[in-house]
Amino acid sequence: MNFYREWRKGNPMHIHQFVLPLLLLATALRSPSTQPLACRLDALTTEERERHRSLGETLQRAIAGASELPDGYEVSVDLARLGGAGGSAGLVRLAEWVDLESRCCPFLTFGIDFPGGGRIARLRLTGGEGVKAFLKTEIPQFSRAR
Repeated sequence: MNFYREWRKGNPMHIHQFVLPLLLLATALRSPSTQPLACRLDALTTEERERHRSLGETLQRAIAGASELPDGYEVSVDLARLGGAGGSAGLVRLAEWVDLESRCCPFLTFGIDFPGGGRIARLRLTGGEGVKAFLKTEIPQFSRAR
């Protein structure tokens, strides 16, 4: 089954069959204390790196707010700004970005909350020592976090 083709047909059953495993994969716990604060430049193919860049730019525009956590940040993401009329398409794009980001930045721990199936999702990015400073440099919206 070709997920993208089915998704373009508007078959939400297939979207949810894809999203849940991807979310579980993307939010798998990693031990930040054992991961060095170093990006893996070889973790993505050229095509994946371009997709990661594109999704990252879109994600930054979709951030509706940010708050500081003891070991990172939590951002509110407006899923409608990530694309598509409904939240499902935005949630798929968010999970795809988390999957790509987790491969090149294995020192980060991710969490996605999707309360009530609404338009806003919460994305947590946390980790060990130095992660907050790294995130603040990489994602300008974090400098305004409260």
